[in-house]
Amino acid sequence: MFTTLLHTVLNEGINKRLALKILEESRWPQNALELFAVASRLRDENLGKELYFSAGFGGVLPCRIVPRCAYCTYFVAEPFPLPDLLACVRKVEELGIRQMHLSGGSNLEGYDSEILEMVQAIQETSDIQVEVNLGPSLSADTVKALKTMKVVSITSSLETFTPELFNRTKPGDSLEKRKQLLEICEQEGVPIRSMMMIGLGEKYADRIEQLFYLSRFSHLYHLRFSRFYPYPRTALHNQLRCSPWELARTLAVARLIMPRINLGLAAGNEPDDLPLWYAAGGGNQLLGVMVSNRKVENKTNPEDELIIINERCYVYNRMPLMQRYLQEMGASVISKEKIQ
Repeated sequence: MFTTLLHTVLNEGINKRLALKILEESRWPQNALELFAVASRLRDENLGKELYFSAGFGGVLPCRIVPRCAYCTYFVAEPFPLPDLLACVRKVEELGIRQMHLSGGSNLEGYDSEILEMVQAIQETSDIQVEVNLGPSLSADTVKALKTMKVVSITSSLETFTPELFNRTKPGDSLEKRKQLLEICEQEGVPIRSMMMIGLGEKYADRIEQLFYLSRFSHLYHLRFSRFYPYPRTALHNQLRCSPWELARTLAVARLIMPRINLGLAAGNEPDDLPLWYAAGGGNQLLGVMVSNRKVENKTNPEDELIIINERCYVYNRMPLMQRYLQEMGASVISKEKIQ
């Protein structure tokens, strides 16, 4: 029966009813393995097998969302000092990275001049490719300006598509403003990144609705999946951790819906999630280097290389560990250049 479902999708196309049925029935390993095989083949046929690394710069601007999102610990109170950020860009380039994204925080009143100044400063000193992720903080004019500056993409992470769940877990944020940013980027022809949070409290049908909503954007190029983590000292610290099985199955269904889109991993995932991500038809971009203006204590992965730029900023290099994991799976062709 499950094999027939997959054959129907491959031969006739997918719809919400089939996608939901596949997601529900893939909870059993024998079905999931079939799904993963199909999703991986679609990934190989549409994106190829070549992988490349990017770098993430977190907390580049203070988060002005009040009250805070119920699960977030990534916010900072002060901007990432520009001289420090540029020093980190140079280090990232020395590691061979050619693409980076600037993330957080968000400001419903706008971070237009701030992000334009930051991108301009980077481009004046480096040819690294820049992506921007500041939530619903950008006006239409800023999107146009960033397009002129040839940013690789602009991110609008919906995280959850269910209004009630969004309002309960992100009471200071705006789902509508995030959707508006997607529409602006689509209208302007700017490549779009988005993100789904799995395990926040959504139903399977909610996930399918979000995937089909995002699939209608012709300029969507990268969708990342975050696995809910109950961080201490957050409002949701007692909620159950999302399993990697839930994320992998959802990602594999996303591959059926979006065969040509890069499907990546976001916050809440670790290098140990890479094998299941790859087997489930994940994309070809890997976050191999993380840059932060705060030191992360009690690192989960002792093989992370900590590079201290100064007392205010740190670079975490996970590429050697990630390369080893993927080589053990036969994914040995790894590039540090962006795939055009």
